[in-house]
Parts: sequence; structure tokens; C-alpha cells
Amino acid sequence: MGKSNKDDLTKLGHKINQLKKRILRTKISGKLEKVEFRKMRINKIKKHIQEIISKKKKK
Repeated sequence: MGKSNKDDLTKLGHKINQLKKRILRTKISGKLEKVEFRKMRINKIKKHIQEIISKKKKK
């Protein structure tokens, strides 16, 4: 995921929201083949956010 900056958290949160919206739209349209991949991406981004927060707490 690369280096972490202060504004990374807002960008990552925005990306999670985008993926959630895409999941909702695909469930409505019935094309479910990419839903699992998007859920996996959301989990990966959440783990990255937790790492950033824990690094900031240590400092």
C-alpha cells in the first residue's frame, strides 16, 4: 500500500465508501462475481488503516 501520510486516512475511508456503493449497485443489478473481491479489498484497506492508527499511537 505504500507510505502513509496524514491525509491517507481520509483517502482510504473514501475508497471504502466507494467500494461499498459498488457492492450495493452490483447486488441490485445481479452481477455478483466481483462482490467478494470488493469485500476483500475493503478488509485490506481497513487493516491498513489500523496499522496507520497504531503507528501514530506509538509515537
